[in-house]
Amino acid sequence: MFNINEIDKEIDSPLCQEANLFLSGYQKIYSPHSARVKQQALSQLIVYLKEREIDAWPECDERVLREYLIFKAKGDRRKQRERLSSASLETHLAALRIFFTYLLEKEIVTYNPARLISPPKKAERLPKVVEAELLKTILDRPPEDLLEKRDLAILELLYSSGLRLAEVAALNLQHLDLNEHLVRVIDGKGGKDRLVPVGQVALIAIKEWLSIRQEWLSAASLLDRDDEALFISQKGGRLSDRQISRRVKRYAEQSGVNINLHPHLLRHSMATHILESSQDIRLVQELLGHADISTTQVYTHLNFNHLAKVFDAAHPRAKRKKESDK
Repeated sequence: MFNINEIDKEIDSPLCQEANLFLSGYQKIYSPHSARVKQQALSQLIVYLKEREIDAWPECDERVLREYLIFKAKGDRRKQRERLSSASLETHLAALRIFFTYLLEKEIVTYNPARLISPPKKAERLPKVVEAELLKTILDRPPEDLLEKRDLAILELLYSSGLRLAEVAALNLQHLDLNEHLVRVIDGKGGKDRLVPVGQVALIAIKEWLSIRQEWLSAASLLDRDDEALFISQKGGRLSDRQISRRVKRYAEQSGVNINLHPHLLRHSMATHILESSQDIRLVQELLGHADISTTQVYTHLNFNHLAKVFDAAHPRAKRKKESDK
């Protein structure tokens, strides 16, 4: 159950009531990750409004909201309050827009002040990518124990199917179709389900993990075990996002590769490598679960060097002369 006081028990404001009602309905439709983002955005706004003695949502107009976002953008080192990046501010503002739309529909406010504020411009950053050969070094290393067999299954699935971290953590055994080589992603970003293919190597790693998983569940107490979760700890509980991230990073470190490997980096790498091989941006869009192809198009920038090499090799007027021909 997501509510404002779950984050800060000290928050005591009339504003919490509508925020909690909104979160209660929102979490029934969208993913836990998405609900958590809205919860954090609202709790931070309510703390700010309470300090300024604002205790009714209609009082949070465009001016107040704009001042709040400036406050979040500046940060304060003395109070150990980090400034939000442009990307974080955009996410923050998007969450508030959804909430004020809810208030508008309930006729608690007369307009949506968040709609009148443009998100800050953010510098376009290309996602980092790990070279295929480097990933091969990591993934080809034999697991040293049962924990690493589980971790390898996670890495192979992340790289094979390009799932988000939260999507992997939320996977249940029933979402996996070993016969059809598919995994069903439930309530992905935007609350949309999708079917994603799983590669042969990833399937082998997952099958090895499933026998270990059953042993761990059998040994776990009824209170700790999660019979539905695909990836569990030795105690039988579902792995959290943080636990998965730590294990992914550790597996790479144990492989002797000097990179900070994390799940999203594997997702970016998968998308780039698929695009290099297929030149099919629509395919990559479907695999990643992007609603808008403009989100996927960032990978076309990453793919430029590869395309240039293909062009040089394939076009009769672009082939580069060998040193001996000069």
